[in-house]
Amino acid sequence: MLPFFDYTEVDTIFYEQHIAPRIPSKIFDVHVHIFQKSHVEMIPEKSVKAHWASECAHVLTCEDTHACARELYPDTEYGFAGFPTASPEADTKGMNNYVAKMGYEGKCVPLMMVRPEWDPEEIEREFLAGDFVGFKPYPGMVKGISSGEVGIFEFLPHEQWEILNRHKKSVMLHIGRKERFADAENIHDLLTAREKYPDVTIIIAHLGRSYNPYYLRIGLGKMGNPEGFYFDTTAVVNPDVYDMAFAKIPLQNILYGSDMHVLLWHGKREWDERNYYNFTRENFSWNTNRKSPEEEAAYTIFLYEQMKSILDAMDRHGLSESQKIGIFGENTKYALRINT
Repeated sequence: MLPFFDYTEVDTIFYEQHIAPRIPSKIFDVHVHIFQKSHVEMIPEKSVKAHWASECAHVLTCEDTHACARELYPDTEYGFAGFPTASPEADTKGMNNYVAKMGYEGKCVPLMMVRPEWDPEEIEREFLAGDFVGFKPYPGMVKGISSGEVGIFEFLPHEQWEILNRHKKSVMLHIGRKERFADAENIHDLLTAREKYPDVTIIIAHLGRSYNPYYLRIGLGKMGNPEGFYFDTTAVVNPDVYDMAFAKIPLQNILYGSDMHVLLWHGKREWDERNYYNFTRENFSWNTNRKSPEEEAAYTIFLYEQMKSILDAMDRHGLSESQKIGIFGENTKYALRINT
């Protein structure tokens, strides 16, 4: 058993009942953070506990990721796109070197984490030397501005977009601002990027951070035609979000993503219109609003909850096998222009 999670009989039963009969034989995960302990050990505990996702995140190397996938999905061949963790206090350049090395060894498809203040010429040299397929910027890398206020061209400046456009590469966008995908400025920036940088493959992570249907509904209404953008499913569990995504976004533009290192705890999620609430049995500092011991004992690994939600929505919408295979990997390979 791996040290990253306690795999119980509850998990075995959940997998056999809800996942094993429907999971495809191959998965390519577009959204996995990989790094080593030395890259993050300088991050203060205060920063780790500042957000629930940071506290429950594991230090997950490339090898650890493959090992977890074998444990979680024993019937499935697993591959992934990997990139560093998104902390301004971590060793970003060290992580980029590590991810590039893993890519060179054929263990993942590498994306490069970039900081907005970095010199564009140096970025381009390292990007090409590392054979990265794209950038993974992050709003929290902008100094002096809350991520709830950071615009897309602030955390990924135009000079960096030009590098991607010049080389016909990809960007994985975790959009900022409080209203997420529903924010009018975010939609304006996305449409601007699509027009100004037509050779960049734009992947909108977490369905635009639409963990609730409100954000996806408002954002798609403001965007109009979502053609020209890809959307990944990372950390999205809400069934109504998947119903909306499968109905409103071209299926070939939807990519499976996991955020594996964050979602290895046992739990459930509940929602109101704009917020989500995590419940877990693990003793994280944020776990203060708890259910009964009986309910907690029935929790399965959160990644399984996400997988079940996706598979259920696929069944509700009558997706064909080729469409399922597309979402679980082939769409990503096409978007990233890779053969693996």
